[in-house]
Amino acid sequence: MSANYAAWATGYAPLAVGADVPTAVQEFSRTLFNMRPDISLHVCQSVFKTDLRGVLGMVHAPCVVVQTTRDVSVPASVTAYLKAHLSGRTTIEPLPTEGHLPHDSAPSLLAQVLCRALARF
Repeated sequence: MSANYAAWATGYAPLAVGADVPTAVQEFSRTLFNMRPDISLHVCQSVFKTDLRGVLGMVHAPCVVVQTTRDVSVPASVTAYLKAHLSGRTTIEPLPTEGHLPHDSAPSLLAQVLCRALARF
């Protein structure tokens, strides 16, 4: 990413969006290219170096964890970890799609999950 931002953004956009949604890939790619590479790198470093596992037990509110079944950025083991360590009632909602951005790749599936989750609370 730091050595060749353009190559990273071009390669990451289709992986992050996942599904065969060319307009969503194009839009996400455009947003990556609109960011300054140094700021994008800083954001990524912050995300990947931040460890909040120690506070998960302090979350007592009911949680719904939504994850695509094929997420290139977050493995399924993270979902299992969250379910095991959040203190409130935790529901896992897998989305049968790929990518890390279901709001781009499968918005109708995500909307259904969100409606179900909101109806429970």
